[in-house]
Amino acid sequence: MLRLAWRNVWRNRRRSLINVAAMGFGLAAIMFGQSLIISLQQQLVEKATGSITGHVRVQRSDVDESKFPDKFMADPEPAAKVLAADPRVAVWGRRIQVTGLISAPSASLGVLICAVEPEKEKLLTDMVGYLKEGTYLDPDKKGIVMGRKLANRLDVRLGEKVVVMSQASDGSMGAEAFRVVGIHQTGSESFDGQIVWLPLKAMQELLVRPGQANQLAARVKDITTAEQVALDVDAKLPPGPIRAISWKAIDREIISIQAFQNGILTIVLVIVFLIVALGILNTQLMSLFERVREFGVLMAIGARPRWVVRLILAESLVLGSVGALLGLTIGAALIAHFGRAGLRLPVGEAFSYFLPFPSVIYMIPAWRLHAFATFSVFLITLLASLPPALRAGRLKPAEALRHV
Repeated sequence: MLRLAWRNVWRNRRRSLINVAAMGFGLAAIMFGQSLIISLQQQLVEKATGSITGHVRVQRSDVDESKFPDKFMADPEPAAKVLAADPRVAVWGRRIQVTGLISAPSASLGVLICAVEPEKEKLLTDMVGYLKEGTYLDPDKKGIVMGRKLANRLDVRLGEKVVVMSQASDGSMGAEAFRVVGIHQTGSESFDGQIVWLPLKAMQELLVRPGQANQLAARVKDITTAEQVALDVDAKLPPGPIRAISWKAIDREIISIQAFQNGILTIVLVIVFLIVALGILNTQLMSLFERVREFGVLMAIGARPRWVVRLILAESLVLGSVGALLGLTIGAALIAHFGRAGLRLPVGEAFSYFLPFPSVIYMIPAWRLHAFATFSVFLITLLASLPPALRAGRLKPAEALRHV
């Protein structure tokens, strides 16, 4: 049956090649789109969690905004012990994030102050990799790291001092001089022009909050376990207004972007599948009209209608197999190439205000989605050939033999 189907498929070589090419390039386009969306989403999550968010956070449950908690944990140590005891957590650190004012001789600007434990923050985020001048923070010195845009607006350079001001725990305005030790350049307006980084100990002294923090940020070994780690840590926390949440509860806009992108991908898939289905249906209908007399002869010499149906379905299976093989080859080659060389897209500019995001996407295969697309091509090929096959099975030999 398969040998006969193979011969029948290539009797009209041009038409078969056109259909194989349509299926192959359609499947390759689907694989490319799937890989592009998944790669973009993965890099977006990596940049968001690797720049400031972290994978898991412990913070007050009564904060107004989860992304920037504005209330302090009086004693973060019990929660710190829970994070330290979890083997899935790679590194964790105490943080303070508050709004404040940074003043230089020529200007004063409002900023987001991120006070961190420097040695841990080097492993928590990748901000140290964006340093262009100077060094990173020293936990025992009153240094400050800021973006190049902010430094230009303040007209300060390495080694010069600025005054950082923020509301202290007693309601007064705390102020302290810090020396600029590092300047980074991420390409993000928010990070380069609105955020400064200080040592945690110095910020606790400025705010008169010894030993306090408003968040504990953690990086897990496998990001796919972040939600489960957050649930487990939350269950072990002592009673009180403190909770553990994953990055998905913090960066909700990323989840919305992913849902939007997945919706677009689904629409594209449906359109491509419809094109493939119409191509197969057209091919098999044309083949049927050209071979009515042939099918009449087969039935006249004893071929049963279901045998004719199976033959047409086998021909469609052959077309689908060759088309899928071509599509897998082209798609895998494209993904492998752009996985090494990268694909330059203007996405960096789109996200640059909020995040330091590259304009080059390094594509990764999404084999589960690719397998689904390949199976769908097979299924659609068979379903599209079913109406012509059933019609051929209902032919009457006497009428078919008189067909011209």
